[in-house]
Amino acid sequence: LLLADNEPHLLDQAKQSWLDDATWQPLRQLVEDSMVTKDWFELFVLQNFLLDGVLQPLVFDRFGDALAKHGGAAFLSLSEFMIDWHHESSRWVDAVLKVAAKESTDNLKHIEAWMAAWSPRVLDALQPVAAAALDTEATTALDGIFTNLTQRASKAGLSLKGT
Repeated sequence: LLLADNEPHLLDQAKQSWLDDATWQPLRQLVEDSMVTKDWFELFVLQNFLLDGVLQPLVFDRFGDALAKHGGAAFLSLSEFMIDWHHESSRWVDAVLKVAAKESTDNLKHIEAWMAAWSPRVLDALQPVAAAALDTEATTALDGIFTNLTQRASKAGLSLKGT
């Protein structure tokens, strides 16, 4: 709102896009499904490892780089705190998953099953958003992000199988 001279109609436009634009519907469905996920640790895996693990680098690395090429360098400056936050948060999330996975084979099996179930949905939900922003580079960007996420999982003693 500050960048748009406090024009509230921009919030209305954003809400309509969220509700109606086909680009956002897979992500919206994923968010809604996450809201009714009963197991709190499954939700932790989904939101903090998978969704943040794909969305944060997509927006603040890939989108940021694309914006900078088109005169949007201010975005990178304004979002630097989010990049720093994600770096710190990722270390904590990975440590929590590592401890939980080492605690028991049941934990390991549950975490890997949740990752296997949700990771294709996360990638599918973010594909249209990535395509809208990155065009032909969207698939390459998401593949690279998923590769990094797979490496993070491996360091935590988990297997994140490709989709």
